[in-house]
Amino acid sequence: MKELKIQELESQITELENKYTRALKDLDKARIIAYDAERTKTIFLANMSHEIRTPMNSIIGIYNILDQTNLSPEQRELLEVINISSHNLLAIINDILDFSKIKAGQLKLESKPFLLHEEIHQIIKMLFLRAKGKGVELSYRIQSSVPECIIGDAVRLHQILVNLTNNALKFTIEGSVVVSVEILDASRLDDLRLTEYLPDSILTMQSLPPGHVLLKFEVSDTGVGIPEEEQPNLFKEYAQLDSPLIKQFEGTGLGLSISKNLIDLMNGKIGVISKKDSGSTFWFTLLYAVGDIEAFRNNIKQEQKVIKKSRPLNILLVEDNILNQKFAATTLGRSGHHVEIAENGKIAFEKFRETQYDLIIMDIAMPIMDGIESTHVIRNYEKEQMKKDPASAKPPVKIIAVTAHVIMTDREKCLSAGMDEYLAKPYRPKELSDVIDSLAIQ
Repeated sequence: MKELKIQELESQITELENKYTRALKDLDKARIIAYDAERTKTIFLANMSHEIRTPMNSIIGIYNILDQTNLSPEQRELLEVINISSHNLLAIINDILDFSKIKAGQLKLESKPFLLHEEIHQIIKMLFLRAKGKGVELSYRIQSSVPECIIGDAVRLHQILVNLTNNALKFTIEGSVVVSVEILDASRLDDLRLTEYLPDSILTMQSLPPGHVLLKFEVSDTGVGIPEEEQPNLFKEYAQLDSPLIKQFEGTGLGLSISKNLIDLMNGKIGVISKKDSGSTFWFTLLYAVGDIEAFRNNIKQEQKVIKKSRPLNILLVEDNILNQKFAATTLGRSGHHVEIAENGKIAFEKFRETQYDLIIMDIAMPIMDGIESTHVIRNYEKEQMKKDPASAKPPVKIIAVTAHVIMTDREKCLSAGMDEYLAKPYRPKELSDVIDSLAIQ
């Protein structure tokens, strides 16, 4: 009887072990399928981003060149339409890119001093024409006690405010949109009326850290409003696809979701107050360290003194896209530089061996030999020449990476390959000039 029970137990143990082994195999298969699906999605997004950013670079670049020429009022108005449309398209591309990075846990936040008041002013200035075209008044209010200089990620704050303000303009047929900033009183963290605005990271504190302020941002409009039953889904991905109200208007449905994700990453909180036909107020709160405004201004002055305009340079432009060749060569030529063009990394290396260049502007994604491989070949060649004849060897040539492949090729990858600077497409002429000047090629 005992032997029978032992046999039954051994049989049950064996069966459980087999089930466990099968479960592990199934889990491993599921993991591989999920990994392959995520990798396929990332590659697809990377390729789509690259293919759109490449022509966008020439569109935005040529716009900036034309904007510096003598135009009639009608031509300038039409040119501005191109500018606004191209930046709207670029905003959509960036939303998709950031959504992918957030999902992959690859989005990095910066922590640098910046001028908050100036940032708000620039956002209003950028969106003013869109508001004017709709007959909507766009304005901003900043509480007098809000510090001018704070420390954080200015780019991401800009992105959130642009998303929310664009949304407000989209759903406002007439009336106004107002962006406002105020300080939430740090001495009243236990005030129940403030609780709804406080992120979890703040609720656990007795008081704010010294030298910090809790800022509340609001974007209010007199638009169509949002029914209460729609509000719980507002910050979900692709909310626009499911909402009968929202999908009457243009957009990807990613803006609010990305804004919430960015605010969550910055340990903040976001919410909305709205009623149908009564307008909406989107608010969010973020904790910032207060920056030293005088030190910030002094640093800017010092940087301006250090950076000098480069002399006319002999530049090799490595770019396979004809339109981008035209834009970059025109921009560089107007700055007094001499430019030669190579269609891929292999030709670039051959030209480099024959001619002494002050600077190489290197695209990354090219046929035959890409920018990363070409840079490796150039740096290895320079090392060999230094070993052979140190006295007559050329100093290492400065190389600027220029890429539309911003998902697969980041700044760190380019710098570790031996490049000196990095510039993402699309870029404006001034951005290219600033990067060249920063290399201090005299």
